[in-house]
Amino acid sequence: MQGQVWIKILVSESGDIESAEVVSGEPVLARSALDAVKKWKFKPFIKNGKPVKVSTKLPFDFAFSDKVMTNGVSADSSTRTDPPKTSPLPPPSSAVSGTPTGDVAPKTVQVSPGVTTGMLIHQIAPVYPPDARRANIQGVIVLQALISKEGRITELKRITGPKELAGAAIDAVEQWRYRPYLLNGEPVAVRTQIQVNFTLNR
Repeated sequence: MQGQVWIKILVSESGDIESAEVVSGEPVLARSALDAVKKWKFKPFIKNGKPVKVSTKLPFDFAFSDKVMTNGVSADSSTRTDPPKTSPLPPPSSAVSGTPTGDVAPKTVQVSPGVTTGMLIHQIAPVYPPDARRANIQGVIVLQALISKEGRITELKRITGPKELAGAAIDAVEQWRYRPYLLNGEPVAVRTQIQVNFTLNR
């Protein structure tokens, strides 16, 4: 099992974990994340010269070490990522959500898959679902993605592809990391498409 878990924590004035709760994620993985974070210790957060309590949300990524992809191909060649070869999204200069006025930058930019592929710095391969493998299901999952200005996947939705493979693709892709996309020198959120190909080796 792979996937991402978000934990909300409350850190005390002394830097100890006062409370922790699961915001989202697979329950089996969430238990491990909770067990780990409860042992953490932080430097006290100082406000106006005094330590104060602080609350924040933290992501935990779970992936098999052999699923870290190199050059867009998994270790067993069962999955790979490519920009869609048909109906590509417009380049960023010609498709911006919203109309900026003056010096106000748009909140989100539509970027072609080819551009975001070049921004990718950390990539996890999906685990081929056993039921799909036994049923000889293979194909291409195309995902609509929102990448935050920090380079983290914040939204994923299947557009096309076998539903039996979609969950594995999403569990992996939500852990990908990108270099921030800069517009006029400022990082902005990006909407794009991500394509994951599942191939059975016979």
